Amino acid sequence: MGTALMIGGTLLSGAGQIASANAQSQAAKYNAEVQRQNAQLADRQAKNVLDAGTREEQKQKAMTSQLMAKQQAAMAANGVDTTFGTPLDLMVDTAKQGAIDALTIRTNAYRNYDDVRNQAVSYRNQSALYDMEAKNSRTAGILGAFGSMASGFGGAYSNYVKMKSIH
Repeated sequence: MGTALMIGGTLLSGAGQIASANAQSQAAKYNAEVQRQNAQLADRQAKNVLDAGTREEQKQKAMTSQLMAKQQAAMAANGVDTTFGTPLDLMVDTAKQGAIDALTIRTNAYRNYDDVRNQAVSYRNQSALYDMEAKNSRTAGILGAFGSMASGFGGAYSNYVKMKSIH
C-alpha cells in the first residue's frame, strides 16, 4: 500500500510540476505579446513625434519669413533701404535666429524620436526574453517532473524490494 501511495504521489507531483511549468510558460508568452504590442505603439509614437517636429520646424520657418517680411515692409515704409548697412544686418540676424530656432526644433524632434525608438527596441528585447522564458520554463518543468518521477519510482521500487525481502 505504501508503495502504491508513493507512486501516486510521484505521479501527482510530476503532473503538478508540468502544470505549473505550462502556466509559467503561458504567462511568459502573454507578457511577450504585451511587449510586442508596446513596441508597435512606441514605433507609431516615434513616427508621430518626428512628424510633429517636422511640422513645428516648418511653422518656425514660416514665422521667420513672415517676421522678415514685416521688418522689410516697415523699413521700406519709412524709406529705409534694406539692402545694406544696419537694416541688412537686422534682416540677416533675423534669418540666422530663425534658422537656429528651426534647427533646435529639428534636433529636439530627432532626440525625442530616438528616445521613443529606443523604448521600442527595449520592448522588443523584453519580448524576446519572455519568449525564452516561456520555452525554458516549460522545458525545466518537464525535466523537473521527470526527475521527480524517476526519483519517486526509484524510491517506490526500493520500498518494494525491501518489502519483498522481508516476506
